[in-house]
Amino acid sequence: MRGWIGVLTNAVITIFNKSPDKDSRSFVYMPHVIERAWFHTDQKSSAGEAGLNSADVYQIRIPYEQCADWIPANDFKDLSSPQNSWTIQNGDFFLVGRWEAGAVKGIEEIRKQFQGIVGMVLSHSENFFGTSRHIRIGGGS
Repeated sequence: MRGWIGVLTNAVITIFNKSPDKDSRSFVYMPHVIERAWFHTDQKSSAGEAGLNSADVYQIRIPYEQCADWIPANDFKDLSSPQNSWTIQNGDFFLVGRWEAGAVKGIEEIRKQFQGIVGMVLSHSENFFGTSRHIRIGGGS
């Protein structure tokens, strides 16, 4: 399936943004479904004291056309009601697929309820210039 201006898309992604919950005086993670994104997984290995270590590394690209409700992280933190907006911050969570169950308290709650790829945002950048505008996300398990 081809996305806007040649951006290849192959997945639905749900991003979970950290947000304060005034009722419980703690943080929750609000889900936002991205209908069209590009997702790739790779396995990285390294030698350690206990032998060979292996981990999945994820790459996500969200085409600019899917960013209508995106706002910068600093603006997201100032929202009183973030349900209609989303952002990308290191430490946010994502899953490959659609999450319909509402806000969660952490990644373990997602893993208990979802059978599939779940990860954490480790790096990101907004590439909103040129002919292939997108948000790039690097993540891990």
